[in-house]
Amino acid sequence: MMPAPINVVVIDDHRFMRELISRKLDGHGGGFRVVAEAGNLHGAFEACKQHQPHLIILDINLPDGCGIEAVGRIKEHCPGARVLLCTAHVSDDRVIDALRSRADGFVEKTNSWAEFVEAVERVSRGERFFHAAKMMDAAAGSRVAQRDTRLKQEATLSPREKEVLKLVAEGKSSKEVAQRLGVSVGTVDVHRANLMKKLGLKNTAGLVAFAFHIGLLN
Repeated sequence: MMPAPINVVVIDDHRFMRELISRKLDGHGGGFRVVAEAGNLHGAFEACKQHQPHLIILDINLPDGCGIEAVGRIKEHCPGARVLLCTAHVSDDRVIDALRSRADGFVEKTNSWAEFVEAVERVSRGERFFHAAKMMDAAAGSRVAQRDTRLKQEATLSPREKEVLKLVAEGKSSKEVAQRLGVSVGTVDVHRANLMKKLGLKNTAGLVAFAFHIGLLN
C-alpha cells in the first residue's frame, strides 16, 4: 500500500506563489496533499486549527505579522506540525532569528525547485533543514566547519563555555547571561571572546550558527 500523503498548509501573501507551491507539491508523486492556503497569519492560524496539518510552509513576511515570530503560536495550534520558513529576502538577522525560533527549517524561495522540495521532504520526515549555510559562513567571517571538525571544536569547550554559548545563541545579552549564571558581565565577555577564538568565528552570527549545528538550539 502507498503511504498516506502528507497534509500541507501553504502560507504566502502572494497568490501566485501559493498556487505554484500547491500545484507543484500536489503533483509531486502523490507524497503531499495541500489541504489549505492562506495569505496572512490570521488565515494561517485558522487553517492550522481546522486541518491540523503535518507540515506548514510559512512565508516570513506577511501583511499582518512576521512568520518567524508566529512559529510558537502556530505550534500551539498544531503541536505535531513541522514548520518550514521561507522567504525571498534573506538577511543575517532573519537567519539568526529563524535559527532561534522553534521552526524546523528555513529555505530561500530564490533557490531551485529541487532545493525547495528537498527542504520540504527533509523537514516533513523529521529533520531540521536550514539552507542558509553560505550566508551564515559570510556572517561568521569564516567557513562553518563540517561535522567532524565541529565535534572536535565542541570537545574543546568547557561546560561553562557551553552554557554561555547556549544563552548567547538564544539571544541573551551579556548582562542577562551574567545574571543567569551568577557571574560578572566581564566574565561573560571573556567567555564570549574565548569562544570566538577557539571556534575561529568573528561575531555573534557565527556563534548562533555553531550552537545550532551542535544541537544547543532546539
